[in-house]
Amino acid sequence: RRRATDDDGATTTRRTTTTARTTSSDVADALDACLTIEATARDDGRDEGVVAGRAMGAREGREMGFRKGFELAEEVGYYAGCAAVWRTCATRDGDARGGRVERLIESFERELEESAIGNPLDEGILERVERLRGRFKTLAALLGRRGEYARADASLGISF
Repeated sequence: RRRATDDDGATTTRRTTTTARTTSSDVADALDACLTIEATARDDGRDEGVVAGRAMGAREGREMGFRKGFELAEEVGYYAGCAAVWRTCATRDGDARGGRVERLIESFERELEESAIGNPLDEGILERVERLRGRFKTLAALLGRRGEYARADASLGISF
């Protein structure tokens, strides 16, 4: 409804109607939207999936890195413990092999110290741990001990 004033100054109320004019371009735009709705939904879903995948990948990568880093530290700690025990035994019992074992233990301990695994961004850590494994096997074979690292198994029921 619309209020209007006529020439005499009287106010009259008129009812007005508006009609929406539909053009052919509006119809074409609506049809185009219907035809591309599947592609639009697919693209939107892909974009959402990429964002969610990045977040989940970062979280899983952090967890895996923490787990693998802990395993490496545990292995290097085991080697350091073995070296300390071997050093004590070699010093206490004397070396019947002409000092070769003590030199190998010294070399192994030096390499352990140089292989500090405190820097998580160090890319050479895996090569150093491989060298430690080789030295450990050599020393263990020379001493007649088991030459492989046996990771602690949680299923054994041992806890501290």
